[in-house]
Amino acid sequence: MILLKKWWSRIIVLLLTALLLGFLFIKNGQETAELNEAARKQAPGHFIQLDHGLVHYQLLGPDSAKLLVLIHGGGTSGMEVWRYNIPYLLSKGYRILAYDLYGRGYSDRPDVVYNLDLYRQQLVQLLDTLHLQQPFDMIAMSMGAPIGLDYAGNHPDRVKHIVLLGPAASGDLQASKLLRIPVISYVLMTTYWYPRSVENQRKEFVNQPLFNSYSERLKYFMNFKGYKRLTHSGWMNMLNQNQLYLLKQIGPEKILLLYGKQDPFFPVEKLASYKTLYPTLAVQAIDSAGHMPHYEQPQLVNELMWEYIKTTP
Repeated sequence: MILLKKWWSRIIVLLLTALLLGFLFIKNGQETAELNEAARKQAPGHFIQLDHGLVHYQLLGPDSAKLLVLIHGGGTSGMEVWRYNIPYLLSKGYRILAYDLYGRGYSDRPDVVYNLDLYRQQLVQLLDTLHLQQPFDMIAMSMGAPIGLDYAGNHPDRVKHIVLLGPAASGDLQASKLLRIPVISYVLMTTYWYPRSVENQRKEFVNQPLFNSYSERLKYFMNFKGYKRLTHSGWMNMLNQNQLYLLKQIGPEKILLLYGKQDPFFPVEKLASYKTLYPTLAVQAIDSAGHMPHYEQPQLVNELMWEYIKTTP
């Protein structure tokens, strides 16, 4: 009996050692890149120092043109999601400010809580530091929607019209309770979520060849250190928060909502909640498009956005 107990003890130790070594092997293959000066040389546009770090941005078009601010969602590729929209909007005579949210694209990944307060400060400081004080139109997608609505509600004289693309403002992402436990959450993020994170986004696209191309940029940016940490923080402090109350702070007839008919995160049933809080909401569904209709159907979406905001004085 004593000998049997010793063997079981040894087996348990060996199993635990194997699990630990396996975990370390997986972990060491993740987030292997540093977001440093060499990496930022690959980025177009400019960088500006704000309170929580360097922010990557582009300010395009003539100074005298009407300003249009673009706020991307939670995707790690940042403002690259506007690649099929910016040229069109510039051709219509706009001056465009696009930027990477903290933790995305080429912007810094500070060790802070990723919530609405952080993104509010980032947008306010970016506009103020760049001395962009004139009223402007706004296009905001997915997680960028509550950021844009929050700014518009707090600065009613600054934002003229808002276009929301597949907004993620209703707090539907409720992560597993296990992710609230520090050690367990880190193990799960490392061994389960991170290895699947790119492929899990495939369902957001109808056009699979287009996703295959887009996914290469996802892989590039998710390899920078801090991706798991900031993603977990965003789940716990941003995407799980119902922020639809922000709609009530916006004046009437100022919002257009576009969503992909095949968007797994924005089923048509959600429209009732939006319209209840914002009765004058203009809505257009985009066929053959998922969570990023402006990326999969840029020609149609570009024209719809322009038709909506061009009437703004």
